[in-house]
Amino acid sequence: MPRHRHRRADETLSGLRHVATAAAVASGALAVVTPVAGLEFGPVQADLRLASESTDEPDLDAAFAGAAPAAGAPRDEPVLGADLVRSAGLLDATADAGRAAGEEAERIAREAAEQARSAAGRDRPQPGEGAGRGGPSSAACDIDTSGLGPVQSWVADAAEFLGCAYGQPELIGVAQRGNASDHPSGHALDLMVRGETGDRIAECALANADELGVKYVIWEQQMNHGSGWTEMEDRGDDTANHVDHVHISFEKSAGSGDPDLGKCA
Repeated sequence: MPRHRHRRADETLSGLRHVATAAAVASGALAVVTPVAGLEFGPVQADLRLASESTDEPDLDAAFAGAAPAAGAPRDEPVLGADLVRSAGLLDATADAGRAAGEEAERIAREAAEQARSAAGRDRPQPGEGAGRGGPSSAACDIDTSGLGPVQSWVADAAEFLGCAYGQPELIGVAQRGNASDHPSGHALDLMVRGETGDRIAECALANADELGVKYVIWEQQMNHGSGWTEMEDRGDDTANHVDHVHISFEKSAGSGDPDLGKCA
């Protein structure tokens, strides 16, 4: 037998024994074949020797197909790349990393939304912030009206509406007066303010007279029944002349309700 044929057969067997994995990429999918590790070639070696002694080229494919894997040897079927990665636990690790990334993205989104809400809350006018700065701030707040006494319900509603809109000033409801007054019967409200804030409260009360049930307003020694301001006599001091508070007298029955801050300056 020619020496080069012996050498080629030996090289073929040696190559088969040392190949661990053959990989091919076809149509974008990874196919991995691992049939060689741990193979025993007892019967096949004889076949290969006989083939090498013949004049024809040895049929390595047929000989290889007959090889019996040893116990515990890798499977002899092509293994897709995804199966190989899954068997190595890499898919689980990738899934865990994806979930972690998704959870982190959700956390960041929640924090951004909370920061946006907080910023909006800081920018929103708080009760009293609008007073004296171009308009009312809010029609509702936690203003305490318990000190008004047994005023009529629509008087208490007006106190909350105007008090919240203009800085929660001190409020006076039921009280005794030396002259004729709506205070003793619970049909009057005083808001203790001065200057521009008093101007705005007086105008807002008159603008919502029908809704609040307002009868008239006294402010800075002037009275207004809804048809304009008229001067009053000088009563001697700021309190008597209504310079340090806006006085509002109310009708004997409630107004239509739902006052509108949009009518107020």
